Amino acid sequence: MSRPTQITRLALGPRETMVLDHAQGVEVIARQGCVWLTQHGDSRDIVLEQGQSFTLESAAGVVMTTSRGAELILRAAQPGSAAAARAGWLRRLAGWLDPRAGSRVCAALEGRVRMHRVA
Repeated sequence: MSRPTQITRLALGPRETMVLDHAQGVEVIARQGCVWLTQHGDSRDIVLEQGQSFTLESAAGVVMTTSRGAELILRAAQPGSAAAARAGWLRRLAGWLDPRAGSRVCAALEGRVRMHRVA
């Protein structure tokens, strides 16, 4: 039996920034507007416009920002599913190998930007 996915709806106001914590393996879907994603160690600029999506690869905090506002959907596998187990194992491995992984980045930014913890 397949478990349902966890879906979270988020809204970012104009020129708002948010950091996603523990978001590795989460699919970000732009429902309205445009959002710019920055992952630690990734030189790509990931810009999602309405209807586009991207699955986050980084175990570190992911920064999202928008100039005019955006509505987003975050889709993650439920805890206990095979996808969630793989993401959890990879997150722990990344934490062992990279001191910036996991919530350490987010802890440093707490109180300065809006945070959303996925797992």
